[in-house]
Amino acid sequence: MDLNQIPSQPFDQTRASTSQPNVQTNIEDHLHVGFPTENVFDPFSEEEDEILFEHQDDDEEEILPVPNNSPLEPVPIYNPPPHFLDFPNEIQHDTEYSHLLEREMVVYPPGTLFVGQRFQTKEQVQDSINRFHFVNYCTYKVKHSNTTRLLMECVHHDCAWRCRAILRTREQHWEIMILEGPHTCVYPLIHTIHEIIEADPSTPISTIIAHIKLTMGYTISYKKGWLAKQHAIENIFGNWEEFYNKLPGMLQAMQMYVPGFIWKFNTQPAYQGDLLDKGSVRFKRLFWTFKPCIDGFAFCKPIVQVDGTFLYGKYKGMLLVAVAQDGRNNIIPIAFAVVESETTDAWFFFLMNLGRYVTLQDGLCLISDLHEAIRSAYSRN
Repeated sequence: MDLNQIPSQPFDQTRASTSQPNVQTNIEDHLHVGFPTENVFDPFSEEEDEILFEHQDDDEEEILPVPNNSPLEPVPIYNPPPHFLDFPNEIQHDTEYSHLLEREMVVYPPGTLFVGQRFQTKEQVQDSINRFHFVNYCTYKVKHSNTTRLLMECVHHDCAWRCRAILRTREQHWEIMILEGPHTCVYPLIHTIHEIIEADPSTPISTIIAHIKLTMGYTISYKKGWLAKQHAIENIFGNWEEFYNKLPGMLQAMQMYVPGFIWKFNTQPAYQGDLLDKGSVRFKRLFWTFKPCIDGFAFCKPIVQVDGTFLYGKYKGMLLVAVAQDGRNNIIPIAFAVVESETTDAWFFFLMNLGRYVTLQDGLCLISDLHEAIRSAYSRN
């Protein structure tokens, strides 16, 4: 214990000091030798409050001689020890508890809801609820809303999902107090769409909407049907990132097991923000063709038609195709490429590999649209 934290209290010099044998007092220099063992002022003592209350009504005031020495410096009644004021460094740097020391609200990933989650404003609560339902393909309605309370429930009466958030007036933040669920109405919907997409991945959105209305009795929006289809495709076949990561291995396997398969693969450096990621590369362009296409072109008309079309998906791009005609005017695809867009460099990449591996003879006729990038790429050496 720090002895300097013990409060000092001047004693009545007119009283007998028989109860204070360990204290020696000198009025001239106010030097205290030793420490009192009793009659010490305790700010939390009920007896001290009674003594002070009794002396409030005294008419006569006792006059004590005032010493000429400089007054003592005031000592605070209570000084909390340092460990009450500061957290240890190991707690401040502990990632498990560091969020408890922060004043800012914690930002959670979209679709995250739990009891005790805090928000700075009511709008942030509503935005988090909307994101949760957007990610989980379900719908809710607001049952009650005012400046201090927000109550939401599922639009389906047989679903048990319910959420209640209130404004903590003392802390001035919103907090989720009740969260019941999960959404039992969405699981049959996802299961039904999963079966439809697994049977036919090309099923149109209108068919999914009509099937849900027929089997479950309500109509979903086109946006929800499209999102549900994408979610089912990802669960069944994988996501876009997995496909791109598997592409080099798939091309190598095809080269090993498909005789005469030819492919050219271009990548570009990958960046994490402004920093170069030396351990990763990004897909840029891909050209491929098959031996039957190469051998079959020798028996086709000396005409090559090229064109491109857009790719629809998470990562955009262009699919470039070269086709030829046989003697019966049947269309034969002879080469393919996936590029970033219809730029001069992309078309040059495609036409260069086309002439190197497929169209080896001279005197060919090239048919295309009037895209300036094709003309510029063809004019290169």
